[in-house]
Amino acid sequence: MVWSFVFLISLYLFQLSHGVSSVAVALQSMSTRCCAFNFCTNNATKITKWKKEFCVVHNIHHGLGSCICDPPFYLFPFPTELKDSYARQKWASIVNRKNGSENWKPKEDSRVCSKHFVDGRPTAVNPYPTLNLGYTPHKPITSRPPPKERISLSEATPAKRKKLILQGTSTDTCTEKPTCTSELKDCEINPTENDKIAQLEAKVKELEIKLASKIDEKSKVHVQNEPKKFQLCTVMKSDAKIKFYTGFPNITSFNVIYQSILPHLHKVHYWKGPKRLCNPLKQKNKFSRNLRTLSPKEEMIMCLMKLRLGLLNEDIADRFGVSATHVSNVLTTWLKLLGSVLGTLVFNPPKEVVRANLPPSFKNNIYKDVRHIIDCTEIFIETPNSLEVAAQTWSDYKHHHTAKILVSITPSGMINFVSEAWTGRASDKFVTMNCGFLNIVEPYDKVMADRGFPIKEELLLLNAELLIPPGRRGVSQMSTSDVAKTKAIANRRIFVEQAIRRMKYFQILKNEIPLTMIHHIDDIVKIISGICNMYPPLPRY
Repeated sequence: MVWSFVFLISLYLFQLSHGVSSVAVALQSMSTRCCAFNFCTNNATKITKWKKEFCVVHNIHHGLGSCICDPPFYLFPFPTELKDSYARQKWASIVNRKNGSENWKPKEDSRVCSKHFVDGRPTAVNPYPTLNLGYTPHKPITSRPPPKERISLSEATPAKRKKLILQGTSTDTCTEKPTCTSELKDCEINPTENDKIAQLEAKVKELEIKLASKIDEKSKVHVQNEPKKFQLCTVMKSDAKIKFYTGFPNITSFNVIYQSILPHLHKVHYWKGPKRLCNPLKQKNKFSRNLRTLSPKEEMIMCLMKLRLGLLNEDIADRFGVSATHVSNVLTTWLKLLGSVLGTLVFNPPKEVVRANLPPSFKNNIYKDVRHIIDCTEIFIETPNSLEVAAQTWSDYKHHHTAKILVSITPSGMINFVSEAWTGRASDKFVTMNCGFLNIVEPYDKVMADRGFPIKEELLLLNAELLIPPGRRGVSQMSTSDVAKTKAIANRRIFVEQAIRRMKYFQILKNEIPLTMIHHIDDIVKIISGICNMYPPLPRY
Protein backbone atom coordinates (compact mmCIF):
# COMPACT_ATOMS: atom_id res chain seq x y z
CA MET A 1 0.00 0.00 0.00
CA VAL A 2 2.82 2.37 0.87
CA TRP A 3 4.71 1.58 -2.33
CA SER A 4 1.67 2.31 -4.47
CA PHE A 5 1.19 5.66 -2.72
CA VAL A 6 4.86 6.56 -3.31
CA PHE A 7 4.55 5.56 -6.96
CA LEU A 8 1.51 7.81 -7.47
CA ILE A 9 3.29 10.77 -5.86
CA SER A 10 6.38 10.26 -8.04
CA LEU A 11 4.22 10.00 -11.17
CA TYR A 12 2.43 13.26 -10.27
CA LEU A 13 5.73 15.05 -9.70
CA PHE A 14 7.04 13.76 -13.04
CA GLN A 15 3.98 15.07 -14.88
CA LEU A 16 4.18 18.38 -13.06
CA SER A 17 7.84 18.81 -13.91
CA HIS A 18 7.17 17.80 -17.50
CA GLY A 19 4.35 20.36 -17.75
CA VAL A 20 6.51 23.14 -16.28
CA SER A 21 9.32 22.36 -18.68
CA SER A 22 6.92 22.45 -21.65
CA VAL A 23 5.64 25.83 -20.49
CA ALA A 24 9.20 27.08 -20.15
CA VAL A 25 10.02 25.87 -23.65
CA ALA A 26 6.87 27.56 -24.96
CA LEU A 27 7.85 30.81 -23.24
CA GLN A 28 11.34 30.57 -24.68
CA SER A 29 9.96 29.97 -28.15
CA MET A 30 7.86 33.15 -27.97
CA SER A 31 9.62 35.91 -29.85
CA THR A 32 9.86 39.45 -28.51
CA ARG A 33 11.34 42.60 -29.93
CA CYS A 34 14.44 43.50 -27.93
CA CYS A 35 17.74 45.29 -28.43
CA ALA A 36 20.34 43.14 -30.19
CA PHE A 37 23.30 44.28 -28.04
CA ASN A 38 24.38 41.74 -25.42
CA PHE A 39 24.51 44.14 -22.47
CA CYS A 40 21.28 46.05 -23.33
CA THR A 41 18.00 44.99 -21.71
CA ASN A 42 15.62 47.34 -23.54
CA ASN A 43 12.71 45.52 -25.18
CA ALA A 44 9.09 45.96 -26.23
CA THR A 45 7.80 44.64 -22.91
CA LYS A 46 9.20 47.65 -21.07
CA ILE A 47 7.47 50.02 -23.50
CA THR A 48 4.18 48.12 -22.98
CA LYS A 49 4.52 48.46 -19.20
CA TRP A 50 5.35 52.15 -19.59
CA LYS A 51 2.17 52.72 -21.62
CA LYS A 52 0.09 51.22 -18.79
CA GLU A 53 1.64 53.57 -16.22
CA PHE A 54 -0.14 56.76 -15.16
CA CYS A 55 1.26 60.09 -16.42
CA VAL A 56 1.42 62.67 -13.65
CA VAL A 57 1.77 65.59 -16.08
CA HIS A 58 -1.28 64.87 -18.28
CA ASN A 59 -3.34 62.90 -15.67
CA ILE A 60 -3.85 59.99 -18.07
CA HIS A 61 -2.15 56.75 -19.02
CA HIS A 62 0.87 57.06 -21.31
CA GLY A 63 -0.64 54.80 -23.96
CA LEU A 64 -3.64 57.03 -24.65
CA GLY A 65 -3.68 59.65 -27.39
CA SER A 66 -3.93 62.69 -25.08
CA CYS A 67 -0.51 61.97 -23.52
CA ILE A 68 2.32 63.23 -25.73
CA CYS A 69 5.19 62.17 -23.47
CA ASP A 70 8.05 60.34 -25.19
CA PRO A 71 8.75 56.76 -24.10
CA PRO A 72 12.07 56.04 -22.35
CA PHE A 73 13.49 54.63 -25.59
CA TYR A 74 12.56 53.58 -29.15
CA LEU A 75 13.31 50.34 -30.98
CA PHE A 76 14.49 50.64 -34.59
CA PRO A 77 14.53 47.65 -36.99
CA PHE A 78 17.61 46.67 -38.98
CA PRO A 79 17.80 47.95 -42.58
CA THR A 80 16.34 45.43 -45.00
CA GLU A 81 18.43 43.42 -47.41
CA LEU A 82 16.65 44.85 -50.46
CA LYS A 83 16.82 48.54 -49.53
CA ASP A 84 20.30 48.78 -47.98
CA SER A 85 22.27 45.55 -47.58
CA TYR A 86 25.49 47.44 -46.76
CA ALA A 87 23.90 49.20 -43.77
CA ARG A 88 22.37 45.92 -42.56
CA GLN A 89 25.78 44.21 -42.58
CA LYS A 90 27.35 47.24 -40.91
CA TRP A 91 24.78 47.20 -38.08
CA ALA A 92 25.28 43.45 -37.59
CA SER A 93 29.08 43.86 -37.38
CA ILE A 94 28.71 46.72 -34.84
CA VAL A 95 26.48 44.54 -32.65
CA ASN A 96 29.49 42.15 -32.45
CA ARG A 97 27.65 38.95 -31.61
CA LYS A 98 28.61 35.40 -32.47
CA ASN A 99 26.36 32.48 -33.26
CA GLY A 100 28.80 29.67 -32.49
CA SER A 101 31.57 29.78 -35.07
CA GLU A 102 29.44 31.71 -37.56
CA ASN A 103 28.71 35.41 -37.63
CA TRP A 104 25.42 36.50 -36.08
CA LYS A 105 22.67 37.58 -38.47
CA PRO A 106 19.69 39.77 -37.44
CA LYS A 107 16.26 38.20 -37.35
CA GLU A 108 12.82 39.66 -38.00
CA ASP A 109 12.37 40.74 -34.36
CA SER A 110 15.92 42.07 -33.94
CA ARG A 111 16.01 45.73 -32.97
CA VAL A 112 18.46 48.42 -31.87
CA CYS A 113 17.26 50.88 -29.23
CA SER A 114 17.73 54.63 -29.35
CA LYS A 115 20.30 54.55 -26.50
CA HIS A 116 22.99 53.50 -29.01
CA PHE A 117 22.51 56.38 -31.49
CA VAL A 118 24.05 59.83 -31.21
CA ASP A 119 20.86 61.58 -32.41
CA GLY A 120 18.50 59.17 -30.63
CA ARG A 121 17.64 57.54 -33.96
CA PRO A 122 19.42 56.72 -37.26
CA THR A 123 19.95 59.86 -39.32
CA ALA A 124 21.81 60.74 -42.50
CA VAL A 125 24.69 62.23 -40.47
CA ASN A 126 24.90 59.40 -37.90
CA PRO A 127 23.32 56.30 -39.49
CA TYR A 128 25.09 53.69 -37.32
CA PRO A 129 24.89 52.87 -33.57
CA THR A 130 28.04 54.17 -31.84
CA LEU A 131 27.09 54.56 -28.15
CA ASN A 132 26.95 52.01 -25.27
CA LEU A 133 28.29 49.17 -27.41
CA GLY A 134 29.63 47.12 -24.47
CA TYR A 135 33.08 46.96 -26.05
CA THR A 136 35.73 49.26 -27.52
CA PRO A 137 35.84 49.18 -31.33
CA HIS A 138 39.25 48.76 -32.97
CA LYS A 139 38.51 51.36 -35.64
CA PRO A 140 36.27 54.41 -35.35
CA ILE A 141 32.85 53.81 -36.85
CA THR A 142 32.32 56.12 -39.80
CA SER A 143 29.74 56.43 -42.51
CA ARG A 144 29.99 54.74 -45.87
CA PRO A 145 33.19 55.82 -47.77
CA PRO A 146 32.39 58.20 -50.62
CA PRO A 147 33.16 57.06 -54.18
CA LYS A 148 36.45 58.14 -55.67
CA GLU A 149 36.13 61.33 -57.70
CA ARG A 150 37.81 61.70 -61.06
CA ILE A 151 40.12 64.70 -61.23
CA SER A 152 40.13 66.72 -64.43
CA LEU A 153 43.31 68.18 -65.94
CA SER A 154 42.20 71.74 -65.28
CA GLU A 155 41.68 71.08 -61.53
CA ALA A 156 44.88 69.02 -60.93
CA THR A 157 48.20 70.38 -59.68
CA PRO A 158 51.11 70.77 -62.19
CA ALA A 159 52.89 67.62 -60.90
CA LYS A 160 49.64 65.61 -60.95
CA ARG A 161 48.81 67.02 -64.39
CA LYS A 162 52.11 65.79 -65.85
CA LYS A 163 51.53 62.36 -64.34
CA LEU A 164 48.01 62.14 -65.80
CA ILE A 165 49.20 63.29 -69.22
CA LEU A 166 52.07 60.79 -69.26
CA GLN A 167 49.72 58.01 -68.23
CA GLY A 168 47.28 59.04 -70.94
CA THR A 169 49.93 59.20 -73.63
CA SER A 170 51.46 55.87 -72.59
CA THR A 171 48.11 54.11 -72.71
CA ASP A 172 46.49 55.95 -75.61
CA THR A 173 49.27 56.75 -78.06
CA CYS A 174 52.16 54.42 -77.39
CA THR A 175 50.22 51.16 -77.23
CA GLU A 176 48.21 51.83 -80.40
CA LYS A 177 49.58 51.66 -83.90
CA PRO A 178 50.56 55.03 -85.33
CA THR A 179 47.97 56.50 -87.65
CA CYS A 180 47.85 59.66 -89.71
CA THR A 181 45.78 61.67 -87.22
CA SER A 182 46.26 65.25 -86.18
CA GLU A 183 46.98 64.26 -82.57
CA LEU A 184 49.99 62.07 -83.55
CA LYS A 185 51.28 64.73 -85.85
CA ASP A 186 51.10 67.28 -83.05
CA CYS A 187 52.99 64.91 -80.74
CA GLU A 188 55.70 64.45 -83.35
CA ILE A 189 55.93 68.18 -84.00
CA ASN A 190 55.96 69.19 -80.31
CA PRO A 191 58.37 66.86 -78.52
CA THR A 192 58.64 68.90 -75.32
CA GLU A 193 56.33 68.20 -72.36
CA ASN A 194 55.38 71.85 -71.82
CA ASP A 195 54.05 72.14 -75.34
CA LYS A 196 52.11 68.89 -74.89
CA ILE A 197 50.57 70.15 -71.66
CA ALA A 198 49.55 73.48 -73.20
CA GLN A 199 48.07 71.74 -76.24
CA LEU A 200 46.09 69.25 -74.18
CA GLU A 201 44.82 71.99 -71.88
CA ALA A 202 43.54 73.93 -74.86
CA LYS A 203 41.76 70.82 -76.17
CA VAL A 204 40.22 70.16 -72.76
CA LYS A 205 38.90 73.69 -72.55
CA GLU A 206 37.46 73.47 -76.03
CA LEU A 207 35.69 70.19 -75.21
CA GLU A 208 34.34 71.63 -71.96
CA ILE A 209 32.89 74.62 -73.83
CA LYS A 210 31.22 72.33 -76.37
CA LEU A 211 29.82 70.11 -73.58
CA ALA A 212 28.42 73.12 -71.71
CA SER A 213 26.73 74.42 -74.85
CA LYS A 214 25.11 71.03 -75.51
CA ILE A 215 23.89 70.82 -71.91
CA ASP A 216 22.32 74.28 -72.23
CA GLU A 217 20.57 73.29 -75.45
CA LYS A 218 19.15 70.13 -73.87
CA SER A 219 17.97 72.02 -70.77
CA LYS A 220 16.21 74.60 -72.96
CA VAL A 221 14.45 71.85 -74.94
CA HIS A 222 13.46 70.11 -71.68
CA VAL A 223 12.03 73.33 -70.27
CA GLN A 224 10.05 73.97 -73.45
CA ASN A 225 8.62 70.43 -73.50
CA GLU A 226 7.88 70.35 -69.74
CA PRO A 227 4.20 71.13 -68.96
CA LYS A 228 3.68 74.37 -67.07
CA LYS A 229 2.52 73.96 -63.49
CA PHE A 230 -0.60 75.77 -62.38
CA GLN A 231 0.38 79.01 -60.64
CA LEU A 232 -1.33 80.47 -57.59
CA CYS A 233 -0.93 83.97 -59.02
CA THR A 234 -3.42 83.00 -61.74
CA VAL A 235 -6.13 82.40 -59.14
CA MET A 236 -5.20 85.25 -56.78
CA LYS A 237 -4.94 87.85 -59.53
CA SER A 238 -8.32 89.53 -58.95
CA ASP A 239 -11.73 89.04 -57.34
CA ALA A 240 -13.16 87.88 -60.66
CA LYS A 241 -10.50 85.16 -60.97
CA ILE A 242 -10.93 83.93 -57.39
CA LYS A 243 -14.68 83.73 -57.94
CA PHE A 244 -14.28 81.86 -61.23
CA TYR A 245 -11.83 79.25 -59.89
CA THR A 246 -12.96 78.79 -56.26
CA GLY A 247 -16.44 80.34 -55.93
CA PHE A 248 -15.42 82.75 -53.16
CA PRO A 249 -16.81 86.26 -53.80
CA ASN A 250 -13.44 88.00 -53.33
CA ILE A 251 -9.83 87.49 -52.26
CA THR A 252 -10.45 88.85 -48.76
CA SER A 253 -13.05 86.19 -47.92
CA PHE A 254 -10.75 83.46 -49.21
CA ASN A 255 -7.83 84.68 -47.08
CA VAL A 256 -10.02 84.90 -43.96
CA ILE A 257 -11.14 81.28 -44.29
CA TYR A 258 -7.60 80.11 -45.09
CA GLN A 259 -6.13 81.90 -42.06
CA SER A 260 -8.75 80.29 -39.81
CA ILE A 261 -7.83 76.82 -41.11
CA LEU A 262 -4.05 77.26 -41.11
CA PRO A 263 -3.44 76.93 -37.31
CA HIS A 264 -5.19 73.52 -37.26
CA LEU A 265 -3.41 71.91 -40.22
CA HIS A 266 -0.73 70.29 -38.04
CA LYS A 267 -3.44 68.08 -36.51
CA VAL A 268 -4.75 66.85 -39.88
CA HIS A 269 -3.93 63.27 -40.91
CA TYR A 270 -4.15 62.94 -44.68
CA TRP A 271 -6.25 60.15 -46.11
CA LYS A 272 -4.20 57.35 -47.69
CA GLY A 273 -6.87 54.73 -48.19
CA PRO A 274 -8.85 52.55 -45.74
CA LYS A 275 -5.90 50.15 -45.20
CA ARG A 276 -3.26 52.86 -44.81
CA LEU A 277 -5.09 55.23 -42.50
CA CYS A 278 -2.65 57.06 -40.22
CA ASN A 279 -3.03 56.00 -36.59
CA PRO A 280 -2.25 58.91 -34.22
CA LEU A 281 -1.37 56.44 -31.44
CA LYS A 282 1.58 55.03 -33.39
CA GLN A 283 4.84 56.68 -32.47
CA LYS A 284 6.36 56.18 -35.90
CA ASN A 285 4.06 58.84 -37.34
CA LYS A 286 5.79 61.32 -35.07
CA PHE A 287 9.04 60.92 -36.99
CA SER A 288 7.78 59.91 -40.47
CA ARG A 289 6.09 63.23 -41.30
CA ASN A 290 6.66 63.38 -45.05
CA LEU A 291 6.96 66.73 -46.76
CA ARG A 292 3.88 67.65 -48.77
CA THR A 293 4.24 68.04 -52.53
CA LEU A 294 1.87 71.02 -52.57
CA SER A 295 1.45 73.86 -50.12
CA PRO A 296 -1.74 74.04 -47.98
CA LYS A 297 -3.05 76.95 -50.05
CA GLU A 298 -2.55 74.98 -53.28
CA GLU A 299 -4.37 71.99 -51.80
CA MET A 300 -7.27 74.19 -50.70
CA ILE A 301 -7.52 75.79 -54.15
CA MET A 302 -7.35 72.34 -55.75
CA CYS A 303 -10.34 71.18 -53.69
CA LEU A 304 -12.36 74.33 -54.45
CA MET A 305 -11.59 74.07 -58.19
CA LYS A 306 -12.98 70.54 -58.10
CA LEU A 307 -16.28 71.86 -56.72
CA ARG A 308 -16.50 75.09 -58.72
CA LEU A 309 -15.38 73.84 -62.16
CA GLY A 310 -16.25 70.13 -61.83
CA LEU A 311 -12.84 69.04 -63.18
CA LEU A 312 -11.75 65.43 -63.40
CA ASN A 313 -8.98 64.21 -61.08
CA GLU A 314 -6.70 63.51 -64.04
CA ASP A 315 -7.11 67.08 -65.28
CA ILE A 316 -6.35 68.50 -61.82
CA ALA A 317 -3.30 66.24 -61.54
CA ASP A 318 -1.90 67.57 -64.82
CA ARG A 319 -2.55 71.17 -63.77
CA PHE A 320 -0.74 70.86 -60.41
CA GLY A 321 1.97 68.40 -61.49
CA VAL A 322 0.97 65.50 -59.20
CA SER A 323 -0.62 62.08 -59.62
CA ALA A 324 -4.35 61.38 -59.77
CA THR A 325 -4.08 59.25 -56.61
CA HIS A 326 -2.52 62.17 -54.76
CA VAL A 327 -5.39 64.40 -55.93
CA SER A 328 -7.96 61.88 -54.63
CA ASN A 329 -6.28 61.70 -51.20
CA VAL A 330 -6.08 65.49 -50.92
CA LEU A 331 -9.74 65.92 -51.93
CA THR A 332 -10.91 63.36 -49.37
CA THR A 333 -8.98 65.14 -46.61
CA TRP A 334 -9.85 68.73 -47.51
CA LEU A 335 -13.56 68.09 -48.17
CA LYS A 336 -13.95 66.93 -44.57
CA LEU A 337 -11.88 69.86 -43.31
CA LEU A 338 -13.69 72.54 -45.32
CA GLY A 339 -17.07 70.98 -44.52
CA SER A 340 -16.43 71.33 -40.78
CA VAL A 341 -15.26 74.96 -41.17
CA LEU A 342 -17.61 76.39 -43.80
CA GLY A 343 -20.54 74.39 -42.43
CA THR A 344 -20.57 76.71 -39.40
CA LEU A 345 -21.62 79.59 -41.69
CA VAL A 346 -24.98 77.88 -42.21
CA PHE A 347 -26.97 78.70 -39.05
CA ASN A 348 -30.40 79.95 -38.03
CA PRO A 349 -30.15 83.63 -36.98
CA PRO A 350 -32.33 85.01 -34.14
CA LYS A 351 -35.82 86.24 -34.91
CA GLU A 352 -34.85 89.88 -34.25
CA VAL A 353 -32.02 89.72 -36.80
CA VAL A 354 -34.32 88.23 -39.45
CA ARG A 355 -36.96 90.91 -38.87
CA ALA A 356 -34.37 93.71 -39.01
CA ASN A 357 -33.21 92.55 -42.48
CA LEU A 358 -36.58 91.92 -44.12
CA PRO A 359 -36.98 93.00 -47.76
CA PRO A 360 -39.62 95.69 -48.42
CA SER A 361 -42.13 93.15 -49.75
CA PHE A 362 -42.13 91.30 -46.40
CA LYS A 363 -42.68 94.37 -44.21
CA ASN A 364 -46.40 93.94 -43.63
CA ASN A 365 -48.59 92.23 -41.05
CA ILE A 366 -48.98 89.03 -43.10
CA TYR A 367 -45.36 88.24 -43.99
CA LYS A 368 -43.31 90.00 -41.29
CA ASP A 369 -43.09 86.78 -39.22
CA VAL A 370 -41.81 84.66 -42.14
CA ARG A 371 -38.56 83.11 -41.00
CA HIS A 372 -38.14 80.15 -43.34
CA ILE A 373 -38.68 79.73 -47.07
CA ILE A 374 -38.15 76.08 -47.92
CA ASP A 375 -37.84 74.01 -51.07
CA CYS A 376 -36.26 70.73 -52.15
CA THR A 377 -33.72 70.42 -54.96
CA GLU A 378 -32.43 67.30 -56.69
CA ILE A 379 -28.85 66.59 -57.77
CA PHE A 380 -28.05 64.17 -60.57
CA ILE A 381 -25.89 61.16 -59.67
CA GLU A 382 -24.48 58.26 -61.65
CA THR A 383 -26.54 55.11 -61.99
CA PRO A 384 -25.75 52.85 -58.99
CA ASN A 385 -24.60 49.30 -59.63
CA SER A 386 -27.07 47.83 -57.15
CA LEU A 387 -30.60 47.45 -58.48
CA GLU A 388 -32.08 48.12 -55.04
CA VAL A 389 -30.16 51.38 -54.65
CA ALA A 390 -30.99 52.34 -58.24
CA ALA A 391 -34.70 51.91 -57.50
CA GLN A 392 -34.45 54.10 -54.39
CA THR A 393 -32.57 56.92 -56.16
CA TRP A 394 -34.81 57.03 -59.26
CA SER A 395 -36.80 60.26 -59.54
CA ASP A 396 -39.98 60.23 -61.60
CA TYR A 397 -39.93 64.03 -61.68
CA LYS A 398 -36.39 64.32 -63.13
CA HIS A 399 -36.42 60.95 -64.95
CA HIS A 400 -32.92 60.36 -63.61
CA HIS A 401 -31.14 58.97 -60.56
CA THR A 402 -30.92 61.83 -58.07
CA ALA A 403 -30.13 62.81 -54.48
CA LYS A 404 -32.61 65.19 -52.79
CA ILE A 405 -31.77 67.90 -50.23
CA LEU A 406 -33.96 70.40 -48.38
CA VAL A 407 -32.86 74.06 -48.46
CA SER A 408 -34.25 76.73 -46.14
CA ILE A 409 -33.47 80.45 -46.42
CA THR A 410 -34.44 83.63 -44.61
CA PRO A 411 -36.41 86.30 -46.52
CA SER A 412 -33.14 88.17 -47.19
CA GLY A 413 -31.68 85.11 -48.96
CA MET A 414 -29.33 83.70 -46.29
CA ILE A 415 -29.25 79.91 -46.17
CA ASN A 416 -30.12 78.94 -42.59
CA PHE A 417 -30.59 75.17 -43.01
CA VAL A 418 -29.39 72.48 -45.40
CA SER A 419 -30.39 68.87 -44.89
CA GLU A 420 -28.42 65.73 -45.56
CA ALA A 421 -28.81 64.07 -48.94
CA TRP A 422 -31.77 61.71 -49.36
CA THR A 423 -32.67 59.40 -52.21
CA GLY A 424 -34.60 60.87 -55.13
CA ARG A 425 -37.55 58.57 -54.50
CA ALA A 426 -38.30 60.23 -51.14
CA SER A 427 -41.14 62.78 -51.14
CA ASP A 428 -40.71 66.40 -50.08
CA LYS A 429 -42.85 65.83 -46.98
CA PHE A 430 -40.86 62.77 -45.92
CA VAL A 431 -37.57 64.67 -46.24
CA THR A 432 -38.96 67.64 -44.29
CA MET A 433 -40.25 65.44 -41.48
CA ASN A 434 -37.05 63.39 -41.05
CA CYS A 435 -34.17 65.74 -41.88
CA GLY A 436 -34.30 67.78 -38.64
CA PHE A 437 -35.78 70.97 -40.06
CA LEU A 438 -38.67 70.99 -37.57
CA ASN A 439 -36.12 71.15 -34.73
CA ILE A 440 -35.18 74.74 -35.66
CA VAL A 441 -38.76 75.98 -36.04
CA GLU A 442 -39.80 78.12 -33.07
CA PRO A 443 -43.30 79.16 -31.90
CA TYR A 444 -45.05 81.89 -33.90
CA ASP A 445 -42.74 81.32 -36.89
CA LYS A 446 -44.17 81.31 -40.39
CA VAL A 447 -42.83 78.86 -42.99
CA MET A 448 -43.38 79.60 -46.69
CA ALA A 449 -43.36 76.67 -49.10
CA ASP A 450 -44.88 75.22 -52.25
CA ARG A 451 -47.94 72.99 -52.51
CA GLY A 452 -45.72 69.90 -52.30
CA PHE A 453 -45.20 70.44 -48.55
CA PRO A 454 -48.45 69.41 -46.76
CA ILE A 455 -46.99 69.89 -43.27
CA LYS A 456 -49.61 72.22 -41.82
CA GLU A 457 -50.60 69.85 -38.99
CA GLU A 458 -46.98 69.21 -37.98
CA LEU A 459 -46.29 72.93 -37.78
CA LEU A 460 -49.44 73.53 -35.76
CA LEU A 461 -48.08 71.17 -33.10
CA LEU A 462 -45.12 73.55 -32.85
CA ASN A 463 -47.42 76.58 -32.74
CA ALA A 464 -46.11 77.69 -36.17
CA GLU A 465 -47.94 78.56 -39.39
CA LEU A 466 -47.55 77.32 -42.97
CA LEU A 467 -47.95 79.68 -45.95
CA ILE A 468 -48.58 77.83 -49.23
CA PRO A 469 -50.55 78.77 -52.35
CA PRO A 470 -54.21 77.66 -52.06
CA GLY A 471 -55.32 74.70 -54.14
CA ARG A 472 -58.37 74.35 -56.33
CA ARG A 473 -59.94 71.67 -54.07
CA GLY A 474 -62.27 70.37 -56.80
CA VAL A 475 -63.35 73.80 -58.01
CA SER A 476 -63.17 74.34 -61.75
CA GLN A 477 -61.92 77.91 -61.36
CA MET A 478 -60.08 79.64 -58.52
CA SER A 479 -61.57 82.66 -56.80
CA THR A 480 -60.11 86.13 -57.11
CA SER A 481 -58.78 86.09 -53.56
CA ASP A 482 -57.06 82.72 -54.10
CA VAL A 483 -55.44 83.98 -57.30
CA ALA A 484 -54.12 87.08 -55.49
CA LYS A 485 -52.82 84.97 -52.59
CA THR A 486 -51.11 82.54 -54.96
CA LYS A 487 -49.44 85.40 -56.80
CA ALA A 488 -48.28 87.07 -53.56
CA ILE A 489 -46.74 83.87 -52.17
CA ALA A 490 -45.13 82.96 -55.50
CA ASN A 491 -43.53 86.40 -55.83
CA ARG A 492 -41.93 86.02 -52.39
CA ARG A 493 -41.11 82.32 -52.60
CA ILE A 494 -38.93 82.98 -55.66
CA PHE A 495 -36.10 83.87 -53.27
CA VAL A 496 -35.43 80.22 -52.48
CA GLU A 497 -35.17 79.42 -56.20
CA GLN A 498 -32.52 82.13 -56.56
CA ALA A 499 -30.59 80.77 -53.57
CA ILE A 500 -30.62 77.26 -55.08
CA ARG A 501 -29.48 78.76 -58.39
CA ARG A 502 -26.48 80.21 -56.56
CA MET A 503 -25.64 76.75 -55.27
CA LYS A 504 -25.97 75.26 -58.76
CA TYR A 505 -23.39 77.86 -59.86
CA PHE A 506 -20.90 75.20 -58.72
CA GLN A 507 -20.52 72.69 -61.53
CA ILE A 508 -20.19 69.72 -59.14
CA LEU A 509 -23.91 70.12 -58.30
CA LYS A 510 -24.98 71.17 -61.78
CA ASN A 511 -23.52 68.11 -63.50
CA GLU A 512 -23.78 64.43 -62.65
CA ILE A 513 -21.91 63.48 -59.46
CA PRO A 514 -19.81 60.31 -59.91
CA LEU A 515 -20.33 57.35 -57.60
CA THR A 516 -16.81 57.78 -56.17
CA MET A 517 -17.89 61.10 -54.59
CA ILE A 518 -21.34 60.11 -53.32
CA HIS A 519 -20.02 59.67 -49.77
CA HIS A 520 -18.77 63.31 -49.89
CA ILE A 521 -22.08 64.83 -50.99
CA ASP A 522 -23.05 66.10 -47.49
CA ASP A 523 -19.70 67.88 -47.05
CA ILE A 524 -19.94 69.28 -50.59
CA VAL A 525 -23.37 70.81 -49.90
CA LYS A 526 -22.12 72.30 -46.59
CA ILE A 527 -19.09 73.89 -48.28
CA ILE A 528 -21.14 75.36 -51.12
CA SER A 529 -23.84 76.66 -48.77
CA GLY A 530 -21.23 78.33 -46.55
CA ILE A 531 -19.62 80.04 -49.55
CA CYS A 532 -23.02 81.20 -50.85
CA ASN A 533 -23.69 82.86 -47.48
CA MET A 534 -20.66 85.09 -48.13
CA TYR A 535 -22.34 86.58 -51.19
CA PRO A 536 -24.28 89.86 -50.99
CA PRO A 537 -28.02 89.58 -50.15
CA LEU A 538 -30.39 88.63 -52.92
CA PRO A 539 -31.96 91.52 -54.88
CA ARG A 540 -34.77 93.06 -52.84
CA TYR A 541 -38.02 94.52 -54.09
